Amino acid sequence: MSIYDYETFEIQNLLDAIKLKKKYPKKKLNFLHRHNSVVWQGPVYIKILSEKLNSKNYNYIVEIGENIALTLLLISFKIKILAIDKKILKNQMEKILSITKNKRIKVIFLDSLNIINN
Repeated sequence: MSIYDYETFEIQNLLDAIKLKKKYPKKKLNFLHRHNSVVWQGPVYIKILSEKLNSKNYNYIVEIGENIALTLLLISFKIKILAIDKKILKNQMEKILSITKNKRIKVIFLDSLNIINN
């Protein structure tokens, strides 16, 4: 089953993810951490959250924005799945895909996800 087939829920912190895990204990889920939350929480918090949510049944996805420095930090912290909005990053997408390919980081596109409102 593809990552795009899983139900995707937006989260802002670990508590949101824990609630969703309890609500759907046997489902495979995507947890999407939106860029606006990532910016104010910082890359170190995102790295810790990524480690805590590492599981076979859950995919932790971090949306990246136009801030290249933040994107490079997330890549260096080995965040496994990054999400791109094609409309926002069309000029930088090729560079990001090149860097992530070398680091074995999966890049997915937001418009293809099945995002469910909490």
